[in-house]
Amino acid sequence: MSEVFKKLLLDPEHISSLLSWFDTHSIAYPWGDNPTAYRVWISEVMLQQTVVTAAVEHFKKWMIQFPDIDTLAAAEEQAVLKAWEGLGYYSRARNIHKAAAYLVHSHNSSLPESYDELIRVPGIGDYTARAVLSLAFAQPWPVLDANIRRIARRLYALSDWEKGDDRALIKMLERIIPHKASGNFNAALMQLGQQICRSGKPDCLFCPFLSVCKARKGGLEESIPPKKKRLIKEKQTVLFLIRHGDKILMIHRKSGIGRGLWFLPACEKSQAGDIRSRMESFWQEAGTLPNQTHFYTAWKDYLYTEVYETKFPESIPLKEFFNHREDRALWIALNDLENYPSPSVYRRLLNNYIN
Repeated sequence: MSEVFKKLLLDPEHISSLLSWFDTHSIAYPWGDNPTAYRVWISEVMLQQTVVTAAVEHFKKWMIQFPDIDTLAAAEEQAVLKAWEGLGYYSRARNIHKAAAYLVHSHNSSLPESYDELIRVPGIGDYTARAVLSLAFAQPWPVLDANIRRIARRLYALSDWEKGDDRALIKMLERIIPHKASGNFNAALMQLGQQICRSGKPDCLFCPFLSVCKARKGGLEESIPPKKKRLIKEKQTVLFLIRHGDKILMIHRKSGIGRGLWFLPACEKSQAGDIRSRMESFWQEAGTLPNQTHFYTAWKDYLYTEVYETKFPESIPLKEFFNHREDRALWIALNDLENYPSPSVYRRLLNNYIN
């Protein structure tokens, strides 16, 4: 199927129409006001696996707290994770922090302007490197994200997508990207996918590629790409909110998923009865909190929160709640919890409890 992209459907007139559409209908995002390499880099990482509205607000706050690479590199990891709170996939924040230190040491606190050097930066892969080079340095590097892939599949009416098609599509884009407007070309394609050539039902009549779109001509625009059925696994988790005076017990994960974040003690629901029986001499029941449902990429977690009070915090066998040997526990004052980075579902739960 990769051979299909050897035939160009978009000519210079279509590219001109795309750029004209972008000039008129583009959405102004804060990273576009002053697209320095640092701002483009941070925005592109935030936008991975995150809705645009959430990324916009976090980006604004991030640039106030970490306005440049030097400031970011000098920050404590806990401060970086706290600033990332609510965006999820916290390994991205750790990679950004690690990359900032690398750039200070190896590139005079700047992002390099060559592809080969950029992809050596921790956490920067092919897509991010291309985005930085085109949007910040005006170099003719096309990017490929889900929006652009969807546009291409509809243009060529491709229901199937095979290994190697991404590479072939990139090669096709390299042939048509305007060298003097590469950044706008990439941004225009991405926004065209967001606004017009959306998943589900696209607004084809407003598309600058309407006249050459094979999916539209065949009445296939709503079925390409075909919807995938995502298998969602379910789990049930009991959270233990253990209070001693004005403090509650939190667990700091040192490895695995959520490394560096703070969690309430927890266990699988099937194990909760055993923990309750072993802990009954150390605490007293103090009610429950409303149940929560938290969605991850491939699974859904039903969270049941039980509240307990203890007068003997030193007697609580803390390691009962550790996921890893390196974890540690800390009694944290309620009015100080805001300073400890936690997953968004825990933050909402704690805020509701305190307020």
